[in-house]
Amino acid sequence: MVELSTGKVETGLVSPAMGVRTASLASRKHQALALFILTIQNTALVLMTKFSYRTAATPYVVSTVIASAELVKLALSYILLVASDGQSAARDALREVPSNATRLAVPSVLYVIQNNLLFEGVRLLSPTAYMVCSQSKILTSAICSVLLLGTRITRKQYVALLVLVCGMIMVQNEEGRGRDLPSDRAQVRQTVRGMVAVLTAAFTSGFAGAYLEKMYKEVGAQKRSVWFRNAQLACFSLPVALIGSVWRDGERLRANESVFQGYDGVVLLVIALQAVGGLVVATVLRYAGNVLKCFAVSISICNCALATTVFANDGHNLSVTATLGIALVIGSTFLYSNLV
Repeated sequence: MVELSTGKVETGLVSPAMGVRTASLASRKHQALALFILTIQNTALVLMTKFSYRTAATPYVVSTVIASAELVKLALSYILLVASDGQSAARDALREVPSNATRLAVPSVLYVIQNNLLFEGVRLLSPTAYMVCSQSKILTSAICSVLLLGTRITRKQYVALLVLVCGMIMVQNEEGRGRDLPSDRAQVRQTVRGMVAVLTAAFTSGFAGAYLEKMYKEVGAQKRSVWFRNAQLACFSLPVALIGSVWRDGERLRANESVFQGYDGVVLLVIALQAVGGLVVATVLRYAGNVLKCFAVSISICNCALATTVFANDGHNLSVTATLGIALVIGSTFLYSNLV
């Protein structure tokens, strides 16, 4: 007899297929929820960060926003670690930080640098161009994986990387034509600076990702949960972000006498989105892997392109060439991940 109200089995007559279907349904729900959250987070972070630079807003200090996001990320990481693995795991994470200081410091510094560069890229580029250029992390991740992990790249993946570069070039060329007059050299330099910032951030992301993957594959590392490692990384990212803020904007902060100058609802939302970004990606990889992540990134690029076309007031319309470039970037993402 099966007691349906409590789910307890009294005689073992439950069909195995029923249990499989129930687990499969729960898995699909988790995947759908993760896809929705990651897509919203990716799209909202880019659009809200761009909106935070609007003319009517009081300028804020980017380095303090990044430090605030790291503080929120640290708190969330330990809350999730305690909720999933218990208080003993949280204490173990703190105890192991000094012994892993050198290894954890490298990716922490790189991620803080990356976040600073990405804010600069969002400020200088349109949301669509930013999202497309940020996909160059596929290229940098491939290079770093080959150098650090000895990963072998297939011919299909080499083709995907070539398609990715072609798509980025097409979108970026249209970005310069659509926004500015050919004679406006200042705006051209601004676009180039934005591209350099995003591409440099992509390199730091690729190297840090390969470095962490190598560290996680070491003996004994697989026993630790994603939240355990996120909590340890946050312990280093926060002080690095604070030191970077003082070093980069110390004089400006002393002159303004306010760390939180320019903080409004939009900036607070950016901080929240930035803080949960890494945690959301970790959740996606846990429940669905790279397939779901590719879908989310592709949908986010389309969302940013649509939002830029509909809401932009600068006459910037999405051309056929830019649309084709976006399609190439999205296609290369799936091709590299062996999804097509």
